[in-house]
Amino acid sequence: MDHAWTAEGRARGASLAALVLAVSLSMTTVEFIEIQQLPVEALRARFRLPASCEPTVTALTTDATANRMQVAVECRPKPAPNTPEPPARR
Repeated sequence: MDHAWTAEGRARGASLAALVLAVSLSMTTVEFIEIQQLPVEALRARFRLPASCEPTVTALTTDATANRMQVAVECRPKPAPNTPEPPARR
């Protein structure tokens, strides 16, 4: 049976459609290095992100001589714990 149009299929689709928050900001190379070394909890606190967020920090500038760089901060939902699939109905 194709579950795409059942309540179970819609629930699975909804769990796949997650909101991603992303911001771009400017910081010095030293600040970026300090941010990269922070644990996840400290990143959440620094950027005032919710506990459900799994933050990532990425430099967008590729010029190694630049003193300032554009940095992307993305907030993705924490991955759901793996749960076994229920047995198929007959």
